[in-house]
Amino acid sequence: MLATTHRSHPGVEETRARILAAARELYERNGTRGTTTREVADRAGVNEATLFRHFGSKRALLDAMREQACGSEQFRAVLASLSGDDLRADLRTIARQAIEHMREKRAMMCVSLFEDAAGTDDSPEWRGPSQILTDLSSYFASQTGDRLLHGDPEFLARLFLGTLFSYVVGRKLWNSAVLDPAVIDGIVDFFLNGASA
Repeated sequence: MLATTHRSHPGVEETRARILAAARELYERNGTRGTTTREVADRAGVNEATLFRHFGSKRALLDAMREQACGSEQFRAVLASLSGDDLRADLRTIARQAIEHMREKRAMMCVSLFEDAAGTDDSPEWRGPSQILTDLSSYFASQTGDRLLHGDPEFLARLFLGTLFSYVVGRKLWNSAVLDPAVIDGIVDFFLNGASA
């Protein structure tokens, strides 16, 4: 069944948002295999037919939930707001936003990592993380063009985002429940020491 194009009626958007929130809550707790569309519909206060009218399939629901969780538009807005005058300050801003967003979505990231490791995730690559990588690569390309950084911009973006991701996923290993500005400074300084011209 193909997902239908949803109308931009406020009630339709509100219903979609309720379904996505219910799916996120249940998937984070039970995983995708341990959650049925009927459970999601019940949690959202709609019938299962309404869920399918909005999303078409369980896979399409999961994909929409993942894309919503990525926050690529938010990330793009942060990049657009950077002054460009101070690379270290810009990177701290990027790191803070990315870490805070990943911390909010940590449970969803862990479910996805589990699904991937178990071989049960056959969905295509998320567009959101790819877009974030592309946007950060473009930012780093401008910095390498200005000779503030050296190296391949896409590699630099993967390295920076990977370091932030590792911090968020492994935060319990370092007893780091609260975002510590010193950690952000350390990550940025470490990155710049290896990547600065």
